[in-house]
Amino acid sequence: MRTLCSLLAVAVLAAACDDRDIAGISANRSNLHGGDFGDRDGPGLTVMTYNVYYGTDPAPLLTTPLDQVPFVAAGVWALAQHTDFPARAGALAALIATRRPHLVGLQEAAVYRLQHPGDAAFGGATPATAVVYDFLALLVDSLSARGLHYVVAAADSTTDVELPAFTGIDGAGNPTFDDVRLTDRDAVLARADVQFANVQHGKYQAFIPVSFGSVQTGVFEGWASVDATIHGRTIRFVSTHLEAQLAVPVQVGQAQELLGLLQSETRPTILVGDFNSDVLGQVPGTATPSYGLITGAGFADSWLRPHQRDPGATCCERADLGNPQATLNQRIDFVFTRHLPRFAVPLRREVVGDRLGDRTAGGLWPSDHAGLVASFVWPPMGPWRDGADVAE
Repeated sequence: MRTLCSLLAVAVLAAACDDRDIAGISANRSNLHGGDFGDRDGPGLTVMTYNVYYGTDPAPLLTTPLDQVPFVAAGVWALAQHTDFPARAGALAALIATRRPHLVGLQEAAVYRLQHPGDAAFGGATPATAVVYDFLALLVDSLSARGLHYVVAAADSTTDVELPAFTGIDGAGNPTFDDVRLTDRDAVLARADVQFANVQHGKYQAFIPVSFGSVQTGVFEGWASVDATIHGRTIRFVSTHLEAQLAVPVQVGQAQELLGLLQSETRPTILVGDFNSDVLGQVPGTATPSYGLITGAGFADSWLRPHQRDPGATCCERADLGNPQATLNQRIDFVFTRHLPRFAVPLRREVVGDRLGDRTAGGLWPSDHAGLVASFVWPPMGPWRDGADVAE
């Protein structure tokens, strides 16, 4: 077992080497295929965040005339099928398997259901229940097939919308429909050897109201968290998704709610997710106040510590995921930290899922986002009680 002094020496060395990690590999582009990202160099803590993407863009439905909704919904559903989450789950599992993070924050971990044959109407009396895709189940199964055991430690349920989708014309010349139901979730996956407790989740009160005729619903976002113990030390790990830039006041309201939830949290906290608050400034309209609110509340952006030369873009690929080259030009996915022990500096940061080799066999990107992985110095709890073990 390493001593605390040696681990601190490693941390200082890493910080002094700009964006090189302790093995001399680029910290944001570590070539660790086939290795253990988390514990390869001794006790450490590795986390990942990934917006895994609905596989489609439901936004056009928000402005579609009521009589056209079934036809637009059919196109939205067709794209969700085209982007083939079962295959993408395998690609995502491969990325996770290479890094073996202790905890994974997921966003847009959807469930799609159909009615079969359907009470296909707005506000139909019978909710669609026939599961077509359960993203969390598919991803956990794909990990298990690779010999890695993860559990869904926490999950919320946010937007839950069901709409009739046009399916064709029957023998009598009448149009046919089926209800398609999308349920959005944010989740935390925990590696099977990670102990966790105090499972919490919630839905933000700030949301975008939506109406389809007399049916009132909304676009909601939320958060999920656990208290996880790694090497004898407990952290609070939170996964969240804030509203897109098309509704900045709603997004800022959600950020303020999130900070209110965490205001009195004094324990080591790692906050991950898709915050839709771009800091690169390459795309007009993508910068929002949320990033500044979060860092102003004492959360450190781990990508910046120590300094990174790589911009760390994580969004966005084309909606159909078929673009031949990566098109990422926004940094909106983050691993924030607060109250970590002083020695718990980031040793490695990596954007994942942005290389051609990360795509599915059919040429689809794993998601319209890239994932983000961060690894920290995290020695086991020991007998020492010196100043280096005091939280920030």
